Amino acid sequence: MTIKTLTFVSVLAITAGIASGAFADPLRVKSGSVDIDLSANQMSRIVIQGEKITAVRSLDDPSGPQVLTQNDQATGDLFVGFDGETAGRTFSVFATTDQGDTIQLLLHPGDGPARTVEILPEGKTNDKVAAPALRSNGYAETVTAFMKLMFNNQVTDGVTYEPADDKGQVSDRLNIRTVGYYRASGLRGIVLFITNRDTVPRTLKAEQFLVAHVIAAGVSNEMLDPGASTRVYIEEEAQ
Repeated sequence: MTIKTLTFVSVLAITAGIASGAFADPLRVKSGSVDIDLSANQMSRIVIQGEKITAVRSLDDPSGPQVLTQNDQATGDLFVGFDGETAGRTFSVFATTDQGDTIQLLLHPGDGPARTVEILPEGKTNDKVAAPALRSNGYAETVTAFMKLMFNNQVTDGVTYEPADDKGQVSDRLNIRTVGYYRASGLRGIVLFITNRDTVPRTLKAEQFLVAHVIAAGVSNEMLDPGASTRVYIEEEAQ
């Protein structure tokens, strides 16, 4: 018998961590580009504050290491991973947003853990400095209940589900695919399906998906053996 478990992290439960600096300041774009240190071995997430990434362009050497990118059209987030030996290399990726900005992302893979990186566009000020405030009593319970619905593949009154037409992106290490979207009054959920195609185990932490506009994130299986899969559940306030 297989028992599913959910590792669930909510910004509502770690406000003290935010106040003490648990979330890094956003990286600022300068002269149209920004340098980003990412994990060479785990998937990371890139978010541009106040904008959605709509297109991503890069040019890889077919005989060398590869950068794997997938942007979620619904959230505008960009997920990044790497294939091959990346030591000492820098990868250039151009991200275009729904505001018409094109930003050069200079990606530096290294030995650090997976992370979420928030980018502040050039000429803009940081307007997200804390987690969303509780709107009313019981809001935390609503967030938790919505996460459980996604985890259990369920809908109820006032909640809708729309499957995603996404074949995903495949590399030697990861297969990342958007499964579908949940919607409720004031809330939106995204479900990702990730498979470890590597020959070594990989870890995927819920915390790496928490950015300013995300309320909660969950991972059904944090430790992925070779060939194993997991679902990632991302919950945010509907815009």
